[in-house]
Amino acid sequence: MYLKKSAVYAVSLSLVGFISACGVSGNDGTDSVSGGLNNLVKATVIDDINASTMLQVIHTKIDSNATNAFGYKAVKISYKTVGQDDKPLVASGLLVIPTATAQYQQYRLSQGKKPFSVSMLCNNHGTIFKDTEAPSNVELLNGSYPQAVLMTGYAGFAAIYPDYIGFGDSNTTVHPYILKKAAAREAVDMLKASMTYMKNNNVVLNYQLYISGYSEGGYNALAMAEEVEKNFSDKVNLMGVAPMAGPYNVEALADVDLNATQPMAYPAFLADLAYSYTHYYNDVNLSDIAIPSLAQFQLAFSGQYDTVPIHIILGMGAVDAQGNITDYGFYTHATNELFKDSFISDYQNNQNNIMRQKFAENTLDNSTPRSKMNFIQCVDDDIIPFSESNDIYNKFKANGADVTLTPIPTGMLSQQKDATHPFVHVNCVPAAYATAVKWFAAIRNGDIK
Repeated sequence: MYLKKSAVYAVSLSLVGFISACGVSGNDGTDSVSGGLNNLVKATVIDDINASTMLQVIHTKIDSNATNAFGYKAVKISYKTVGQDDKPLVASGLLVIPTATAQYQQYRLSQGKKPFSVSMLCNNHGTIFKDTEAPSNVELLNGSYPQAVLMTGYAGFAAIYPDYIGFGDSNTTVHPYILKKAAAREAVDMLKASMTYMKNNNVVLNYQLYISGYSEGGYNALAMAEEVEKNFSDKVNLMGVAPMAGPYNVEALADVDLNATQPMAYPAFLADLAYSYTHYYNDVNLSDIAIPSLAQFQLAFSGQYDTVPIHIILGMGAVDAQGNITDYGFYTHATNELFKDSFISDYQNNQNNIMRQKFAENTLDNSTPRSKMNFIQCVDDDIIPFSESNDIYNKFKANGADVTLTPIPTGMLSQQKDATHPFVHVNCVPAAYATAVKWFAAIRNGDIK
């Protein structure tokens, strides 16, 4: 849930020793893939950039004082998974692998360290609506995926970026938006296929895994972590999870947002939620809850349009006779212009409302993580209330989990809220990722036990 094209790579980081770290715990070279993670369908190399070229990119986009960089090999991974409806399909994502220079390998040996081995980081992106914004498509079209320059070229992680079902290879499927079963499956299956590819191509893994994600990706990161701990902990060593600004308690958010007279900050998010849930649950009908027609929703979320065109299609935005946008749809329409009053009233007054039950099924605060977890969010987030992070942190902490809560004051953001950048939620992305990467670095370096 955030506006796209956030300049994550523009964050200035001071990560002393970050590049030289390759993993402390679990770095035993154990082959955890040979047991049969055979869901890789196809791998296509998109980019293969040497370390010196990547260093120039890092100097421009991240750190002008950097003295080292990793080569950057970007691969589109097509893999078998199972959708929210339990039907098999082929999904896709982007795998970016760091390649160390011979000089760097020699340096490690001279310092008495083990040969370079790769830690994995699975990052789950925020809400997108256009298929061209899926990570593998961004890499193909632009020559680099912004977060991968940071995570791989600078930090040396093998970075795994699911496109999500509904985008990339699976773009004819309705995206299962904020549905935990699909979120967990697609990410773990992308991880399995990526590990298979790396094993087949002689990449030395240390089997450390880190998981991150922002907004929808924060939700997916938490769902993925739960699945890894339950069913994949014998294959990887989950070192740390950084969910950022995610809608972890969908029911609690709906209690606030489904208010007939409340202006919607971002109608496309609520519309996508309604479209996804009514598509994947047979006992919920879109026509019973929403004012726009099914055809309008199908067009809006066809993968062709970004936020404002979606608002216009759904009647939540407007253009004049000359084609100029006169209403972008942010904070200009009440909830009952998108949802029927009868549905809103029943949701607020009936604890057995069917959508309330579905939201409750997809809430993520009902388990206690075994891995280190850091909930990161801007305190003045205007899309996802900070209470989402605070509440789940308190619940997990009370249950004995090793959790951290990292609030980011709005004053620390490089881009302040203004007419051009109206949402703190969006402007917080670079600061949140910088915080997550530093935390992962401290764990990988052994500074956090």
